[in-house]
Amino acid sequence: MSFLWAFHTIRERRVISILVASTDNGSLVYLTGTHTKEELAAARRKTQFSCPTCGSSVILKVGEVKTPHFAHKNLSHCASYSEAESSMHLHGKLLLYQFFLSQNLTVELEKYFPVIRQRADLLINQHTAIEFQCSPIPAAQIMERTLGYTRSAVQTIWIGGLSEPLAEGIQELKLTHWKKEMLLETQKSPYLLLFSPKENRFYYCSNLIYISGSRWIVKVKSLAASKQQFPFAVPKQMTLAEFKTMSGLFDHARKKFIIAQYYSKNRVQNPFWRTCYEMGIDIRNLPKAIGLPMKNADLINCNAVLWQLQAVEAACKGITAASLIRSGKIPVHKSAAAKEAEALVESYLSLYEKLKGKSNQVSGYTNLLYDFYCKTL
Repeated sequence: MSFLWAFHTIRERRVISILVASTDNGSLVYLTGTHTKEELAAARRKTQFSCPTCGSSVILKVGEVKTPHFAHKNLSHCASYSEAESSMHLHGKLLLYQFFLSQNLTVELEKYFPVIRQRADLLINQHTAIEFQCSPIPAAQIMERTLGYTRSAVQTIWIGGLSEPLAEGIQELKLTHWKKEMLLETQKSPYLLLFSPKENRFYYCSNLIYISGSRWIVKVKSLAASKQQFPFAVPKQMTLAEFKTMSGLFDHARKKFIIAQYYSKNRVQNPFWRTCYEMGIDIRNLPKAIGLPMKNADLINCNAVLWQLQAVEAACKGITAASLIRSGKIPVHKSAAAKEAEALVESYLSLYEKLKGKSNQVSGYTNLLYDFYCKTL
């Protein structure tokens, strides 16, 4: 299952819609829903508007369906926006603006930072930028924009846009690299914050457990905007019962991976088969302690079963985690994350020593795994 995002084609030149424009006398006009369509139509007939960033002419559009907005007359190079604005983006931005106002906060709509040439969808209390992202953009762009705000002493909160509601509960979802860059960090564990303008509702994807590729196991929980607070409510750490459910989904994915390897045609070149053979392990009876959910497992670009099998083999041969990572046998997503990957392998081997031989004690095994997993969060 994948997120239902509102996608747009990313182009260098695009028609850009905005909610703030300048008049001939330099004053700013904000389309925050406080004016009637009749008032806006009258203003359109007698006022010339321009983009407060690039100075280009913009048109005030007041339709029956789409949120009133200003649109650049021509395809624009206006670089301060992270995405072309869909009607969902405009509507969602207004709802978020109204939410922050309801919290008695100082809110600036489409605040422009000239030094870094970036425009935040919303700026809260002069030091927190809210980026409401409804379309896919390069992960590097998310990182660059976040770094730009950081250099301006501004905190950044990324909120993903949802075109349709998500089913609540524990489930497997796709989390691509650019969505992962939007994760919000807490002392417990990172989570993804989403907002559905259609429902005026926030969604949390928390307690993330990595499987492989873009596959994750997550807990989805929603909260109506009327019950939200700021700073935003933070998801609770998973309970033992929730961990058992998530572990069940992870174990199902683990078994599917092993079955797929069992029917692999080129076994000589298959690293899973080769490692099992060298270690004298029966593929049909792979130790349960190989292929475990681990925090930061997404640092490694292969299935947990494979890299953990290779880690155990290396340990048996006296090869350190650092040497194993440097060898490239276990692929790391980024070279800069090598030290973190080493720590991950060492953490896994520590857990492996505690769990090996205890697979028959199902309850105690799961409890020990839960205690270890939560202590690393």
